[in-house]
Parts: sequence; C-alpha cells; structure tokens
Amino acid sequence: MRTDASCPFCPDGEDCLHLFLSCPRAQSFWTHLQLDLTAVIDIEQMWIVNPFLESNQRIRTTVLTCTLWNLWKCRNAKVFRSEDESNLQVAARCHDDLLLWSNRCSTASDKSKLVEWSNFFIA
Repeated sequence: MRTDASCPFCPDGEDCLHLFLSCPRAQSFWTHLQLDLTAVIDIEQMWIVNPFLESNQRIRTTVLTCTLWNLWKCRNAKVFRSEDESNLQVAARCHDDLLLWSNRCSTASDKSKLVEWSNFFIA
C-alpha cells in the first residue's frame, strides 16, 4: 500500500482532478467510452459539462457518479491489490452498478433510462 501522494498509475501527484481527468489511466477510460473531456478543467465542471449528453439531471448525475465511483474502485484495485483493471472491467462494473441502481428508481421512465445507460457501458 502506498503512503505517499503519488498516483498509482503514473509519476504525477494524485488529487481529484488528476485521478478522474488528467491521469493517463482516467483518460484511457474516457477514450474507451468515446467521451472527450479535454475542455473540462476541474471536477466541479464535470457536473455542468454533461459529458454523457443526458437531459434528465437525476439520470445524468447518477451515470456520472457511477462512472467516477468505478474509476475510484479501479484506483483502489491498483493500490490495495496491485491489480491493473482493463477498461472493459471498469465499464462492466459501471454496467452492473447502473442495473442494480435502476431498481431504486421511483419511476418506470427513470428505471428504463438507467437500464439504457447501463447498456452504453457494454456496447
């Protein structure tokens, strides 16, 4: 386990911006999803930029939260188990989480949207 503030994937220092946007590992995942986040300059902006182009705010924040959560889990797999997860593994976990989370939706339309988004990650 690391005791310093360096990124587990590259020689740079690790902070939120680096972990989720500027790290080559994160950039690889965003590219895998075919999303261009080069215009995003800070994490807060991700909630405004709407990289998934989803009009429903509840769905948009859920999909973004799921994606960031699974990038975090990818980082933890590297730090705590020395495992390098593939983009396909991270995307599959996003798919599974969104399917699971869709069962908590209060409306059928929200549930349907999350199921659609879950399929985006395995397409």
